[in-house]
Amino acid sequence: MVGIGSIASHFLLAFATSNDTYDQSTSSTINMAENNIVIQNNEVITKLRSLGMDKKDLPGHKELRRASILVPLFEREDSEIHVLFTQRPKKMKSHGGEVCFPGGKQDPDDKEDDVLTAMREAQEEVGLDPKYIESIARMQTVESKHSLCVTPIIGLIQPPSAAEPSRLKLNSDEVEAAFAVPLKYFLDNHHSIEKVKWRGYDFLIRTYLYDDPESGCQFKIWGLTAHVIHLVATMAFGKSNE
Repeated sequence: MVGIGSIASHFLLAFATSNDTYDQSTSSTINMAENNIVIQNNEVITKLRSLGMDKKDLPGHKELRRASILVPLFEREDSEIHVLFTQRPKKMKSHGGEVCFPGGKQDPDDKEDDVLTAMREAQEEVGLDPKYIESIARMQTVESKHSLCVTPIIGLIQPPSAAEPSRLKLNSDEVEAAFAVPLKYFLDNHHSIEKVKWRGYDFLIRTYLYDDPESGCQFKIWGLTAHVIHLVATMAFGKSNE
């Protein structure tokens, strides 16, 4: 005859064994998911690196005054690759309140180095030290509506914490806010899209509306900034579903 205590012991042992199996299975699933994200992120960075750092000036841009923007990419705790944006103060006469990347016009001290311009501007605007930025790709130039030849430089931020908006030192004269958005967001989540012709080239002008969970603010990303980040996302992850 098996006593109640013995039955209880067998039950508890079976329950514990079942829990151990469940915990191991759950842990294994989580580890697999994390590994898949790491692999995907490595593939994304590899794809972007393949663009190279050589100059990609479009015809007609070489005679324009040069400017550079930094597209700062970093990995957050959720393992997703994010991109850092800034918002200009609304009081500014030029592009007031617009969302953009750190960047600006090339200075004589930059010695005609587009990368140096992007690095300098990022440090001046948000306090991002160049030692934390690895330039992994130079994109094709884009002409701004003010006839500037803009070179986007894709930068990988290491350690990633250096790009966290809460840790940046914003230059209040040039930046009102900084926020981060998952890079994948820019594949398919546009609010509107419009086809325009500019300087003989066809462009799809996208507008994105992003609700930032950290600040509680909604940011409008459009124009040249939206054009550039959509290209980066498409090159990183493949074609969007448009």
